[in-house]
Amino acid sequence: MGEIDIETVQEIIRRDPFARNLGIEFELIEEGHAVSRMELKEEHLNFMGMVHGGAIFALADATFGAAANSFGTMAMAIHVSIDYLAPVGDTPYLEADVRETARAGRGGHYVMRVQNATGDLVAVCHGWAYHTSRSLDEDEGTVGAKDQGN
Repeated sequence: MGEIDIETVQEIIRRDPFARNLGIEFELIEEGHAVSRMELKEEHLNFMGMVHGGAIFALADATFGAAANSFGTMAMAIHVSIDYLAPVGDTPYLEADVRETARAGRGGHYVMRVQNATGDLVAVCHGWAYHTSRSLDEDEGTVGAKDQGN
């Protein structure tokens, strides 16, 4: 198993169909760090007309996946918690910034910060990822379906 370069890693991560479906665009992907943006649309709102907490969480989680997999080997979330700190407000987009803060064996700890267009912090997440030794481009495109039984 050879190492893959960061450009290949970025290309693989940017093809994420779930993130694309939500309108999440990865602005930066480097080892242990990722930044993404999600333009807010009507489909991100709940029945009260506010940005759905699930949309906020999905942005943080997709960016967490990018940061955790940025080393070129497959990593999976094993725990994530979220604290909603403030309403999103009238903003055209949300941005997530995720950084690895510690590594303990195969476990990596990440902090996810979600803010609105004016820089107000709306949510913070903490998560652990399990880092495998499998190359990110190994069996590309089939791992999720194989692991999920789809």
